[in-house]
Amino acid sequence: MVAKRISFIFFVLLFISQGALLAQSNILKKKLTFKINNERFEDVLLLLAEEGGFSFSYNPALLPVDSLMSLNVENSSVRTVLTSLLGEEMELRVNGNLLVILKTKYLTNATKSLSAKKNYTVDGYLQNSETGEFVGNAIVYDVGGLRSTTTNSQGYFSLEIPVKQEVIAITIGGREFEEKAVVLLNKDQKLNIPVIPSKGAMTSSRGGSLEGTRRINEMKVVQLLSSEKGLAQSQNLNLENYRFAQASFLPFLGTNLKMSGSVENKLSLNVLAGYNGATSGLELGGMLNINRFYSKGAQIAGIGNIIGTETNGVQLAGIFNTNFGTVRGVQMAGINNLVLDSLKGVQVSGINNIITGRTDGVQISGINNLAKNNVDGIQIAGISNIAIRDVNKLQLAGIINFGYDITGVQIAGIVNGSYGQVKGFQVGGILNTSRTVQTLQLAGVMNFAADTVYGAQLSGVVNFARHNKGFQLGLINIGDTASGTSIGVLNLFLRGYNKLEIFGTEILPLSARVKFGNRKFYNTIGFGTQGFGSNNVWGYSYGIGKVIRVGKKQNDLNFDLSVTDLQDDDTWIEQLNLNARFGMHYGFSINRRFMIYGGPVWNHLIYDIDDLPENQFLEDLAPYKLYETTVGDKTVQSWIGFEFGIRVL
Repeated sequence: MVAKRISFIFFVLLFISQGALLAQSNILKKKLTFKINNERFEDVLLLLAEEGGFSFSYNPALLPVDSLMSLNVENSSVRTVLTSLLGEEMELRVNGNLLVILKTKYLTNATKSLSAKKNYTVDGYLQNSETGEFVGNAIVYDVGGLRSTTTNSQGYFSLEIPVKQEVIAITIGGREFEEKAVVLLNKDQKLNIPVIPSKGAMTSSRGGSLEGTRRINEMKVVQLLSSEKGLAQSQNLNLENYRFAQASFLPFLGTNLKMSGSVENKLSLNVLAGYNGATSGLELGGMLNINRFYSKGAQIAGIGNIIGTETNGVQLAGIFNTNFGTVRGVQMAGINNLVLDSLKGVQVSGINNIITGRTDGVQISGINNLAKNNVDGIQIAGISNIAIRDVNKLQLAGIINFGYDITGVQIAGIVNGSYGQVKGFQVGGILNTSRTVQTLQLAGVMNFAADTVYGAQLSGVVNFARHNKGFQLGLINIGDTASGTSIGVLNLFLRGYNKLEIFGTEILPLSARVKFGNRKFYNTIGFGTQGFGSNNVWGYSYGIGKVIRVGKKQNDLNFDLSVTDLQDDDTWIEQLNLNARFGMHYGFSINRRFMIYGGPVWNHLIYDIDDLPENQFLEDLAPYKLYETTVGDKTVQSWIGFEFGIRVL
């Protein structure tokens, strides 16, 4: 019962208010201050229009235009001033920047029709005021009742107006001519109306350029639901009419008739679908809400909302929201939100959000977010976020994020991609890619920078950067050059610190190893033996190191830390016998490719006591012992040895 009462009240309000200007126009709200003394009535109207920045349309025969009057106006609205001039009985229509006077206190009963006819007929011709040619395909309509027609090729029109309207305002509109209104007493009459050619592209003071609204008429769903004649007539008009409320069953089958595409409504009810000029309050649609221009307030539709210019407020749709302009507010759709300009607010959809302009807000979707311009807000998607340009705040996706320059944060379950620079952070479950890294890449498997890393790459497995000028931490670091720091099990740089050393020590006189990485941190892999006969001790090693340039002759001072597993021919890697070595070696450069080096080495030998019977060679391995101790089941021996060799550059 409550729902039925609400519906009844809405429809009563809807149809009672059709003849009135239900939304206060900005023109009528303007505040004015001026003073006149003994001026003609018509001159007062002209002064009022000049001060308010609009134009009047009225019939001089229905006003005391030559009477003198005085008026003192201080910060009063246009409506207040007109009420004092025209009386409480006044009836006005705002048509764009034109204020039409239809009814005043000066109308007498003599003007009222006593005819038994239901309608009067107003017909005539439109002529070009400059060439005298008749004007075809122009819209002629009654401002009060929104009855309309289109002139034929000879410029002829015919309108039927209900007898109950005492005064009518016949308005002419079209793309090629300036709009004008002619105020008349309602009766059968023929008119010959001159029209002035338009000087530029037709725009609306309220709705923006008509160029942006034509795309709506090209949509298949709009063409399917709308009459071709209705769409053509709407496209020929600006947004110049205002109503408090309207109701439609289908496009152009409603209370605003064929003029619906040029009318702004405060309240709009579309039983199945509606085609309107704009909404500045609330619009409800069983299937579709279609506005040529804008929506300011709330739109709720069972299937979709379609807007020609901009949205300020809330859009809720069961399936989709489509906006050809900017959205400032909230969009929520079951499947898709599409904005062909910028977003300043929130988009939420079950599947997909698309923005062709700038994103300054939040996109949330079950599958994908796509922004073709900068993302200055947040993208959150179950699968993927794609920004064709920069990401300045946050992308959060279950699988993949892509952007150009990343000054914000990318977090993805699998992959983050940047076509440009990472000035913020990339956190990926598997892979991060970019051209350059200014700050941080953090990945479970791999970080990839096609050019230079100035910040840091941290990965569980591999870091790649063509030039590392920052910091890398991973199992494997790969690149071309590295002037920064790369720490990993393997550091492979094409033009890094890559050396071959042939050397001898006090326990393995025949040894060789390779060094690879950069001068700040490199890895070593080596092999050594006491000889190539039987029962010889041998070992393989892994280590890390750092080198410092000394003197003007490009001499080096190396610090090496390594571990060698020592075996003999009988054991062959059955137990671990570790020789930990820390050496400091000075290298003397012979030429660009060869260096002689040598220096002391601090040794620690660690082996299992239980393995000693099978590894007797361990007892005699140390040339002498600085100390020997037992820690648990391990024996630890220490001594200072040496290393001398040749380094191939």
